[in-house]
Amino acid sequence: MQFLHSSLSCAEHYGYAKNGALMKIDLDQRETQICDLLRNVSLYLKAKYPILPVIVPRIAGGWVRDKLLGKTCHDLDIAVNDMMGYEFAQHVNLFLQENDYPTRNIAKIDSNPEKSKHLETATTKLFGQEIDFCNLRTEIYSQDSRIPSEITFGTPLQDAYRRDITMNSLFYNINTSKVEDFTEKGLSDLAQGLIRTPLAPFETFKDDPLRVLRCIRFTGRFDFVMMPELREAAKHPEIKEALMSKISRERIGQELEKMLMGPRPFQSLLLIHQLELYPVVFMSPENVSGTQREDILALKAAGVVYWLSNTENDKEYLSISSQEELRTLYLGASLLPLQGVMTQGKNKLVPSTQVVLRDSIKTNNASITTVSTIIKAIPMIQTITNKNYTSEGVTRSELGMIIRELGSLWTVAVKLSLISELLESHKDIAWSQPEPVSQSVGQTHCAKYSALIKKAHTFGIETCYTWKHQLDGKRVAALLGIRPGPQVASILNHQMVWQLEQPNGTEEECAEAIQKYWQTQSKA
Repeated sequence: MQFLHSSLSCAEHYGYAKNGALMKIDLDQRETQICDLLRNVSLYLKAKYPILPVIVPRIAGGWVRDKLLGKTCHDLDIAVNDMMGYEFAQHVNLFLQENDYPTRNIAKIDSNPEKSKHLETATTKLFGQEIDFCNLRTEIYSQDSRIPSEITFGTPLQDAYRRDITMNSLFYNINTSKVEDFTEKGLSDLAQGLIRTPLAPFETFKDDPLRVLRCIRFTGRFDFVMMPELREAAKHPEIKEALMSKISRERIGQELEKMLMGPRPFQSLLLIHQLELYPVVFMSPENVSGTQREDILALKAAGVVYWLSNTENDKEYLSISSQEELRTLYLGASLLPLQGVMTQGKNKLVPSTQVVLRDSIKTNNASITTVSTIIKAIPMIQTITNKNYTSEGVTRSELGMIIRELGSLWTVAVKLSLISELLESHKDIAWSQPEPVSQSVGQTHCAKYSALIKKAHTFGIETCYTWKHQLDGKRVAALLGIRPGPQVASILNHQMVWQLEQPNGTEEECAEAIQKYWQTQSKA
């Protein structure tokens, strides 16, 4: 699709970003088509409604930032002046229809403050790219909510200053093909690698305390430095109180999740501790039994995770297998202060780690199960690891039954147990600053835990949690002439021990072993 007014072929540049990228807006073919279309719609509106202000479509926020950093971004938000986004999107479709081009439906998304959707937005697709349209705006906040109490049409300057940080306040003016930096700090902060709020940080954070966590996340994501005044404001008691009272736990958990899945999770966790926000993010439950250890243990444990993920100690067995496993280890490390601590539930005591995962950061059920399981398994894993490292060693069934108990989590449980032991054995090391820590520090411990994983592979039982019983429960009950019930479960457990010890055993031999075991139990 070709239009009369096309994008400039040579992009203007704005110096170099901290990551070394030449800061310029290079449009790909689809982006060029979109910008050409929207520029022509602006001209179309100017000709059709000459008494109205010129409508200037601007690409806002993260797309501009990422483009200037030399990164790709497929999140296109178009902000327009003096017109609602839905109305402008309708004009786009009218322009396309009048020029015999196909159109797509426009979805109107009404404002929904409960879901952090503060403004009416229109969504459609242009050239296969999903695009959001909204109007430039200014916001007024009330004392007790992060949701704006009043939203009105704003100028580009007002819209830029309402945003969380300067590098997210940049616009790309489609009509002029130029980047606009209304705060006069966005481009220089990208060049210097600084995280700065457009307005005074205390007021910015007080209006919307979630911005504190967003600043932490962007600092870690881009390896930037948070301005000192931001750090001071984030530590202010009023801001911490506002984070707890004005921000839902779901939103806090979502920001934490993005940090843990980002490129520098340790840097983000370090900032959470430095800004004294650990008790806010990982809010502990009431009515606990047991002693919660100091918060700094969580940071030290995270430091060991960072060290382990960057060390060369036995990469075959102790390397971090995926980003998801790394996230699990950082989350487990962050909750180690609660190891062994219980919370009174409705009818029983439950691990406090479960409560924090469920209520404080609102993570998913799979993560609650995973992290709670591997923390609870630490004493058991440490015991079997130490036994394996002695002359006595461990038997195939001993290790196999533990692997079956933990299922696919057994290797990550071994790694978290190693992390816990390194903390206990090397208390003199500043794990909160892991980069200078020598790789030779944990060689003995790493060798010990690596040996356990290697032993499972040597035994051929590393996936024994998938094994089925040679005789299922019905066949066992029929063999022994008993009714199905709890006693059958006990027999099946004994049968799996036999299978682990007799890897080449036949069904007939298995049945004979079960009968002998049952006779012994019956006599007892």
